[in-house]
Amino acid sequence: MTDAPYIFISHSSRDADITAFVADGLRAAGYACWVDVASIPDGSTWPREIEKGVRECAAMVVVHSANSVTSDWVLAEILLAIELKKPILIARFDDTPLPFVLITRQANDLRTRRKAGLKRLAERVGTMLAAAPPALSPVQVARQSPDPNRHNFFLYVEQLPDGLELARIARDVFQFAKASADNITFSGRTVPAFHAHAEIGIGGVVMYSLRAYQKQPVIEIPLQYFMEFPPFDDRAVRLDTLARINALLPASGRLDDARADKRPSVPLSVLKADAALADMKAILGQVAGMLKGKVKS
Repeated sequence: MTDAPYIFISHSSRDADITAFVADGLRAAGYACWVDVASIPDGSTWPREIEKGVRECAAMVVVHSANSVTSDWVLAEILLAIELKKPILIARFDDTPLPFVLITRQANDLRTRRKAGLKRLAERVGTMLAAAPPALSPVQVARQSPDPNRHNFFLYVEQLPDGLELARIARDVFQFAKASADNITFSGRTVPAFHAHAEIGIGGVVMYSLRAYQKQPVIEIPLQYFMEFPPFDDRAVRLDTLARINALLPASGRLDDARADKRPSVPLSVLKADAALADMKAILGQVAGMLKGKVKS
């Protein structure tokens, strides 16, 4: 590898053809590229050379595909680049939702008109390398964090299928949680989520979570965690809560009684109607009230 500034190409090994397309196009535009198979010397330690490649690069281009989102190597390379504050651009080759850590980054569409998309990508690489790093506001810094928070969680939900509607519901539930929970936390880079906590017992308990699964975001009520807290130590109370959850679900999706001792969930997709969402919040409010001793079962 030359000592000149270069672009690190992060990709899945299963995407050799499209990775070569990106690397060849960037080289034709005058940029040196680091691609693991070609750039790691024989006999070198693979992880060490990849880490060095990321640390010393001028910028990173992520070849985004269904293959790359399941690659632990790609995720590790992206997280290191974020930690090092490297410029990151995305070459998007299919409709797979962007992973959480990339939702606030510049995505370049190469799904159809690949040559035109590659040309725009090369131009943006040049612009990015020539520009001084902009001063970011605290909110912009938070949005670019690789960890879920209230500034980037909903951006992630928005880019899922039917994302704008699901994000509307998620924001509504978050605002409800702010008013009814003692604390709200975020977690999960692979499946981002927020959790509404009650400060009861030793260490408190999660009353409900909104988990942004790519295929189907859900609200989860962890009844199994409530068993030590009255009135949920009575299984009849847990079964009553489960019955209220089932009333929201289509007949084909209703849950059996065993879920009263587990973590039943409700897909956000069934809460699009105002009445359904209001009923869901009523269930969450009742759960919070009973756990805190403010509502009788």
